[in-house]
Amino acid sequence: MRFDAIDPTAQIKLVAVDMDGTFLDPEGNIPQAAWAVIDQLHRRGITFAPASGRQHARLAEQFAALGPELTIIAENGTVVMRGETEVYSNGIDPQRVEHVIRRLRDAGPELDAAVVRCGRRVGYLQQPTERVARAVAPYYARTESVPDLLQVRDETIKLAIHSPANSAAVAKVLEPLSQELQVVISGPDWVDVMNLGVHKGIAVRRLQESLGIGPQQTAVFGDYLNDLQMLQAATYSFAMHNAHPTIRQEARFTAPPNSEYGVLQVLQAYLAGAPQLLGHQVR
Repeated sequence: MRFDAIDPTAQIKLVAVDMDGTFLDPEGNIPQAAWAVIDQLHRRGITFAPASGRQHARLAEQFAALGPELTIIAENGTVVMRGETEVYSNGIDPQRVEHVIRRLRDAGPELDAAVVRCGRRVGYLQQPTERVARAVAPYYARTESVPDLLQVRDETIKLAIHSPANSAAVAKVLEPLSQELQVVISGPDWVDVMNLGVHKGIAVRRLQESLGIGPQQTAVFGDYLNDLQMLQAATYSFAMHNAHPTIRQEARFTAPPNSEYGVLQVLQAYLAGAPQLLGHQVR
């Protein structure tokens, strides 16, 4: 399929990519062709940054082949790291964390909501079932089972709530807290709770500041509602062809779907200096 392209004369210095539904293939894997593309970006002085709701440790594990200096936007923008250097983070007041946990508990078992209390390094789960542990594993490499989430003393940067095919219901339960916290549906099964004004967009802007660049030197790719502000932080904002309708409307450009390795197609065209290509298979 035809797709929009980055202006070949653009001086891109940062590429930020969402993971599920965007950079990863439909099976949830990093395409093999991605490693050569990322290497080319780095050789040209372009920072590549996965930007995900996933834990920093999980992203670092997935991209371990790139070495320890990888730039990562984790936990839906609540943490930005360049190697071991923290660029940005944003912790939630413990009392507000308690409000969320208690409200979910009061909603009863019908909500079927499991909470990950996300510290910078560890995700805490309250005696998770095997089903919950399996659901959390793709996103969190470091977890710890605790008797009671309310007793965790580690700083909380995000609350991730898993409720199978029920994220809208979880968001509705938490709606009364919207004056205190930001509630974001990040997928059919997931809701993320963060401080107001915290999202992937502010993370990208903090990273831009640290790199000394602006939106016109930034390309971002996303597919879901939690990518909206990230798209607004870049001149070259790409919605995947398979993206949520709101994201497709807000983005300036469209990439092929993740099933066709759309991110790689756009980046390969830019690296080759071609303003536009006809669709082809990435190999």
